[in-house]
Amino acid sequence: MRKFLIASHGRVASGIKSAVGILTHDDSAITAVDCYLDESDFTPQIQEFLDSVQEGDEAVVFTDLLGGSVCNKVTQMHPERYGVIHVTGVNLITVLGCLLSDEPLTPEVVDGVVETGASLIQRVAVDEEEADDGSDGDFFA
Repeated sequence: MRKFLIASHGRVASGIKSAVGILTHDDSAITAVDCYLDESDFTPQIQEFLDSVQEGDEAVVFTDLLGGSVCNKVTQMHPERYGVIHVTGVNLITVLGCLLSDEPLTPEVVDGVVETGASLIQRVAVDEEEADDGSDGDFFA
């Protein structure tokens, strides 16, 4: 079974899960943990996910910020001991890439998905002349 946990500061995790649901019509493989919304401890939810991983499962934990408290807490829980891959700097395309991959989620495959996701983060600049013509024309071409 393929399973994912997204843990983030605020509602980033549930937002990404929601977007996956909109785009794929199935977010059932994703557990979202929105951290620091109140004073409650979020680590039991992460531990429950880690404990649920069984032999043969493909599991990834995504966190939002390298060096951030959520990432650090997950790192201290040693997800690799459970056969879980930990990826930080989560974005929607990386979650989708792992979720929809036809290949087994080995560390090497996940590294490739992460590289693709990172390469798709770009500043968008529209040519002023195209922006002023009022048409939608070939915007996506």
